[in-house]
Amino acid sequence: MTAPLVRRSPVRRGEVIAAEQLTPRMRRVTVRCADMVGVEIRPAQDVELLLREPSGRRVKRRYTIRRARPDAGELDLDVVLHGEGPGATWGASAAPGDVVEFQGPRGKLQLTSARWHLLCGDESALPAIAAVCEALPEDEPALAVIEVHDAAEQAPVRADVRWLHRDGHEPGTPDLLVPAVTALELPPGAGHGYLMGETRSMVALRAVLEEHGVAHDDIFVKGYWNIARPDRVAGRAPIT
Repeated sequence: MTAPLVRRSPVRRGEVIAAEQLTPRMRRVTVRCADMVGVEIRPAQDVELLLREPSGRRVKRRYTIRRARPDAGELDLDVVLHGEGPGATWGASAAPGDVVEFQGPRGKLQLTSARWHLLCGDESALPAIAAVCEALPEDEPALAVIEVHDAAEQAPVRADVRWLHRDGHEPGTPDLLVPAVTALELPPGAGHGYLMGETRSMVALRAVLEEHGVAHDDIFVKGYWNIARPDRVAGRAPIT
């Protein structure tokens, strides 16, 4: 019996054309790639960068596309700077002229109409949350609950945002997000939920939204990282 054909995304080659510090722990790296000219990007899609550890071992790290300019083949990638892993190292040091290889874009989130939208997550999801909010119709209000390191990490989001500051609290737990979402008074009518961040915390939040009356099928859950296995979920390292 012939083995099934496994189709893999082509490896694309781009160049860093700009880098900008957004907050003390978030840096925007802009990549231009000829293969991306004319490619329309959906909100919250990501690319998987092909990086190397100091040992030379190749690793992959996925980053949400914050903004795209298809006419120029440009992608803005907002990178959380945490720890000393290959992703954070690349994000902190990337400079114009650097060559970067990646696969994608990819992503399963599909925006559909609703009376309102609730978006929850930590800073790993901040680029996706901001991109989704910008793509929503103006007559469909967005509410966001976002956990970040401290007030300096807040970034512009086109939504009614409740910021949660860890201020030394352990990242990756549901200890801040679950009480905050439980206490929400959600708007009337059928809404959609988008939960993106540490896997177990997002699963816990799904149960909270269902208790609020949000239908199971109207909740999108994306595990960007896992506190127990940081390198096994979405190719991202843990928040610190």
